[in-house]
Amino acid sequence: MNSTAATRRDFDRETSRLSATDALPKKPRRPVIDHLLGAAPEPHRFGTEQAFRIVPARAGDHHDLQALLVSVLHQPSSAEFHAQLDDPFYEPSDRLLVKRNQQIVAHTRITNREMHFAGKLLPISTLSDLVVLPEYRGEGCALELVKAAERSMIEGGSRLAFLRTRQPEFFTKLGWTVGARHSYSTAGARDILSRLQQRETPVYNPLAPEAVPLNIRMWRHVELAALTRLYSQRIENSYGSLSRTDAYWQWLVSRRAYDSIYVAINGPDKLELDDTLTPIVGYAVMQEGRIAELVTAPQHEDAAAKLLARACGDAIERDLHHVRLDAASDEPLHQIFAEAGGRTCFDESDHGEVTMVKVFDPMQLLVDSFDLLHQRVRDAGFSMPCDLGLMVDGRRYIISVRQRTVKLLQEKVGRSYLECGVGELMQLLLGHLDVAAVVDTGKIVASTRVATETASVLFPRLPFWRPAFDDLQA
Repeated sequence: MNSTAATRRDFDRETSRLSATDALPKKPRRPVIDHLLGAAPEPHRFGTEQAFRIVPARAGDHHDLQALLVSVLHQPSSAEFHAQLDDPFYEPSDRLLVKRNQQIVAHTRITNREMHFAGKLLPISTLSDLVVLPEYRGEGCALELVKAAERSMIEGGSRLAFLRTRQPEFFTKLGWTVGARHSYSTAGARDILSRLQQRETPVYNPLAPEAVPLNIRMWRHVELAALTRLYSQRIENSYGSLSRTDAYWQWLVSRRAYDSIYVAINGPDKLELDDTLTPIVGYAVMQEGRIAELVTAPQHEDAAAKLLARACGDAIERDLHHVRLDAASDEPLHQIFAEAGGRTCFDESDHGEVTMVKVFDPMQLLVDSFDLLHQRVRDAGFSMPCDLGLMVDGRRYIISVRQRTVKLLQEKVGRSYLECGVGELMQLLLGHLDVAAVVDTGKIVASTRVATETASVLFPRLPFWRPAFDDLQA
């Protein structure tokens, strides 16, 4: 379980026009090297006889916290819990507690990161490990913890927050909405190898230059620079990948939440230990037959198949019959799994678990996306001005895309508009929805066909995905 509750700005008190230049001033972005200490929630007592209060954790609480988590969730392991404490951005106050007298009866944890989204970096938070001792359920502990966590996130500068849960109904009441899809494929290791061998049989061409062979081997710690380079190249314009500092990378690989990391080397296995290790053109992070992250350099997409083959061979050696690939929905390797008779999952719910999101100020995020909306309209070849009305929970707006600017007009809606709730607006902003599909289902109402077409251009469905490597448990 995980969560948040925030109020939107009162746009009635704002000017009727907002553009990218005259929007409300942004909160300063948190420096990557600094950690959000999480403002201490205001003193508040609740529950039977007002006996419960919320406090930020201290270092001295860690032993009792681990015992609480294990007693309720049966996790994390000791190694994982201590790895969390070693996170370079971690502070004890990132954990919020409910205490009854001096007893800890409930807990939740906030992690603060920066997320790549269409060339921008967004400060985000993740809510996790929301637990309440069984004998104190019904006292409002979970609800109060979520509200306190949201306040802490907002005061720390987060633009949005994520969580994973099997109880989405609880968080929906607090303004959260489903914000991402699962994205993985599974298939038999031998079936994948067979399919890869069929694909690799080339038509002989005596005039073609001899291909440089790729070597696959285990990664060495001194080659960390190659992983950071490849990851940075791949995720700069991605949707959902986390920013990783050098300190974060060091923590990620040192916590040993993986079994092995393989690298693909373009040419012979003779590397100069320079700053970039450019002959390394791909890597794959493995955990028990699961490819948690697979990244290749531009122009070296063929390395992905070689890394997959090595992963399958490794799984067979370990007597693991199936291989799982966690990757964005547009990853070509998913097709190989499908051809091998495997199963893909691009659904919102997987075995009851969903990823939920809360954008703390959806209209401000919309304003901050004006340059992206302008580019989408230009790329689609739409004539300008291009207008789309929005009726969000009864409030009226028009997005007006013009030759040089984009404006948000208030108290107007125009002829072509979408009618939706705040939850659907958050999903549109994150590229979670196929506009035409949700209009057909009635989840969003479009006043005209033009409104549907315009909204599909402004808010296309995106391959939003957060690499699993960041969340592996030690």
